[in-house]
Parts: sequence; C-alpha cells; structure tokens
Amino acid sequence: MRLRTLVRTSSALPALPLALALVVLYYTSGTSEQIAFWPYPYAPTLVQQPIELMYAVSYAVVSAAAAWQGARLKEAGVWQMAASRPTWQIITLALAPIVALGWLMLITPVVMAFVQTPTWPTWDSLPPLLLGMALCCAHALIGFSIGRWVKPLIAAPALMCLVFVVVAFPHSMNPPWLRHMMGEYSAQLGFGETATFASMAAQFLPTAGVAAAVGLVWIRRGHLAVRAGIGAALVVASTAGAYNIVEDWNFNPSLNAGRVAVVCSGRAPEVCMPEQARGDIAAVSAEVRDTYTKLKAYGVVEDVPRTVRDSIVYGRFEPDPSPTTAYIPLSLAWKSHAVAATIVDGTPKFGCDAKPEASIAVNMWLGRKLGHTIGFESVARGNPFYTRAQHDEITRTVDEVSRKPVAQQRAWYGQMLEDGCEEAP
Repeated sequence: MRLRTLVRTSSALPALPLALALVVLYYTSGTSEQIAFWPYPYAPTLVQQPIELMYAVSYAVVSAAAAWQGARLKEAGVWQMAASRPTWQIITLALAPIVALGWLMLITPVVMAFVQTPTWPTWDSLPPLLLGMALCCAHALIGFSIGRWVKPLIAAPALMCLVFVVVAFPHSMNPPWLRHMMGEYSAQLGFGETATFASMAAQFLPTAGVAAAVGLVWIRRGHLAVRAGIGAALVVASTAGAYNIVEDWNFNPSLNAGRVAVVCSGRAPEVCMPEQARGDIAAVSAEVRDTYTKLKAYGVVEDVPRTVRDSIVYGRFEPDPSPTTAYIPLSLAWKSHAVAATIVDGTPKFGCDAKPEASIAVNMWLGRKLGHTIGFESVARGNPFYTRAQHDEITRTVDEVSRKPVAQQRAWYGQMLEDGCEEAP
C-alpha cells in the first residue's frame, strides 16, 4: 500500500487537527510558563515537562483512533478474506499512521520547548519521551484489538475516556505508588535531575504486559485457553514487577540528582554554579562576595563560608549546609535580580519565633545595607494585619539606625536579636 493511501484511509487523519489543537492548548496554557521559570536551559527538563500533560492525552487519542481503525477493517471484511499478507503486517500497516500521530503529539511540545529555550537534547533527556513513544504502540495495539470486537461508536469514545482517566487520575490519588505505574511520568524534573531506569520500567511494564497479552489473541497457533493463560500470566507478572519497584515510593519517583557540570569562580567565598551560567558567574561571584562582606561587617554572620554552591544543581535534594559550605539558589536569584536578598533570607537571624515588628525592622535594615528597599506592599502581602502606621514607624526607626556608626548599628542588631523573640519580656 502506498504511503499516501495508507495515511488517507487511516483514522489518524481526521484526528490530526484535534490532536495538534490539544498540543498547542496544553503548551500555551501552562507548560510555556514552566519552561520560562528556569534561568538556564536544561535538556531533561525541556523534554519531560512539556510531555507530562500529554501522556494521557496522546494515549487516549491513539487508543480511540486505533479502535476505530480496527472496527473499520472488520467491517470491510479484511479478516474474512484470503490472507495475502501476514496478520502482523496488516496490523502494522493499519497502526503505523496512528502511532505516528501519537508520537507527533509527544514530540511537538518538546520541539516547542527547545525553540523557546534553545539548547541541544542529551542522551539522559530522552527516556521520558521514549517511554511515551513505546506506550503509544502498546495502547494502539490494545485499542485496535478492542475495535475488532466492539462497535466503533462505542469503542472509540469509551476507550478515549477510560484511557485518559486511568492514566491521568492516579496522579492525584492515593496510594502514591499507583501514579508510578500508569504510564504518566509526572516527576516535574527540575534542574540537575534525570529519570532513572527503574522509574521508566515501572511506568512501562503494566501497559506493556496488557499489550503483550492482547497480542497473543492475534496468534493463531496453540489453543486459545493456553494463550489466554499465558496472557493472564504476563499481565500479572508485569504488574507485580512494577509494583515491586514502586511499593515504597512516595509521591516522587526515583530520580538522579546533581547531573550537571559546575563551574566555580572567585575566592572567599568560592562561588559554584551550573556550567550554563558560565557567562554570569563572575558577576554573581562579585555580588555574593560583596554581600557577605557587608553581612560580616554588621555582625549578621561571624564567618563567611568558603564555598557558596548553587542549590539548583541538586534539584529537590539539596544537601544540608555546613559551616564551610552554603547552598543558595543563585541562578534563580540572579534571574530575578535578588542575589543579596536571597542570601539574607537564607541567613539565620533570630533563632526563635521573632515578633513580626522585629523581623520586619531587621530585614528592612539589612535591605538598606545591601541596596534594596522593603516596601509596605511587599510586607502586607504576607501579613494582612500589617498597617501603614506600623510601616511608617518601623521605617523611621531604621532610618535613624542607618545613620549611626557601624559599631552602633551592630549593637542595635544584637539588641534586636535579644529583644525580638516572642517569649522575650
């Protein structure tokens, strides 16, 4: 069969406009903002995040289109005719355009992400995409087989809804391990994170087991009961294998973290950031050094850490800080022009539950020292009981303190730490 005829007669063709519309809708309604959040391009994130919401949609479209195609072949009497081609070849030709449609729904948002944030794909970025492409094949075979036995007007819409619900809904359900077995890799990979083989296998096995069992229906050798028994064993074994992998997982799948090279610059402290920040690291290092110098001068910190590492490199598994190493989201802070403010926010101050007025006064004073101001609106957003009169009074206090010599400002800061705790008299 010629390629043009194959595509023109496939149920994938009428489904194409809907499929592409869904891709564009999902990408523009949320994925684009997620991609823009990251300060530097990172290939695993640019692959996984765009297709996270498309897994269930692409599987549903593929299943419905395959069911419709299977029913059409049955109605055309293909299986009653003298076979001029092997069964597997007929199925492959019938499903090729449908599988290609599913692949297009997965690849298109990835391409859009790489256009939005230009970089090159890497080998460790591909597993989530390959998972979706493989499961599109599995869902196509399952849907095609159901279409052989169920009328298309029932099979297609029922499968579309059922597949979408089965794949998408466990993401918001308990127990947590269920979401790691349905074929939707919803890890929300962050910077420095990559998918593990175990997490891919757990998502792949249950659906692949069902597809393999369904595939046995098409094999005409052996007794039907034997094939049914083997198929049931495949489903049970694959599902049990996946469960054995994920039974102890929480809402996060297993992840690799810290999978990005870093570059370092400066001394006292040395600043280390992902290699994508090579063009910015000198400026970031200078601001970090200046910030710590001022914090030490005013008694906010006693010792400057030897190394400040960008915590974005470690994904969601940030190491605990030590006296010699600090972990700060420098890349995100640099993007939002808030390096100094981020360092101050992460610096221990009171060591207790501080009175709101004391905390605001100290942060406002530190902001003045580091060149940024804290306005009324920024405080009121987090404290609805904060009034303009309180803000004006705190501002006057900070103005007076800021005009004093450094030694007196250090003394004021130390006194605020003593008097600012809720339990202080």
